Amino acid sequence: MAEREAWEEAVVKGRAKKRIFGHFVYIKSLADGQQVPAFVEVHLPEARQTKKRFPECKNRTLAWMRPAEAASLVKEPELQGLLRRMEKQAV
Repeated sequence: MAEREAWEEAVVKGRAKKRIFGHFVYIKSLADGQQVPAFVEVHLPEARQTKKRFPECKNRTLAWMRPAEAASLVKEPELQGLLRRMEKQAV
C-alpha cells in the first residue's frame, strides 16, 4: 500500500520499509463535501527510480526539497514533526 501511494502521488518507485516511521491525523475533504479524520501511517521509501509521468501528475506539482523545508509548507503539526525528525536522521 505505501509503495503504491508513493508511486501514485509522488513518482517514487521502490520498496517501503516495513517498520512504521510514524503516523499523523488530518481532516480529509471527500468529493461530497463531507470532512472526515484520516489516520496515516508513514513508511519511509527506499527510492529506486523516479519518472516524469505518474498516475496523479495532472493533479500534483512535484517539488523535491529537504524535509525541514517541506515541514514549513504543511499545515498538519504531526506531519511537520515527522518531517523534522526525518531531517535530523538524514544528517
